[in-house]
Amino acid sequence: MKKLMIPLTTIALAATFGLASIAPASADQAAATRNTILGAAALIAGIAIESNVAHKNAVANTVEGYTSNGATVYQDGHVVEPNGQSYYPGNENQQIACNGNGGCSISGNYGYGNNGRWNRR
Repeated sequence: MKKLMIPLTTIALAATFGLASIAPASADQAAATRNTILGAAALIAGIAIESNVAHKNAVANTVEGYTSNGATVYQDGHVVEPNGQSYYPGNENQQIACNGNGGCSISGNYGYGNNGRWNRR
């Protein structure tokens, strides 16, 4: 039994000292700095995207003027006809021109557009 006690005691002491010397993992400073920079960049990107979306919504909802047939022309270039149809004249090979007094005109190619609506030719 004495021959068995010394190896067991040695193993027990080695295991105890081995486990006692294990320290919890400490954060790597480079990883912490990188994560801080990535978090700040994500925050800045989120603010920039929100600001851009708010600006686009404001432009899309700002009336530039009206055509002679009563269509409303918005600052982002889309036109809402009196019947509620909405389209972008640039997609129909047309151009919008608005004067400073809220009067707008649409000129260019006319015919059946991409949306199936008849435009004068």
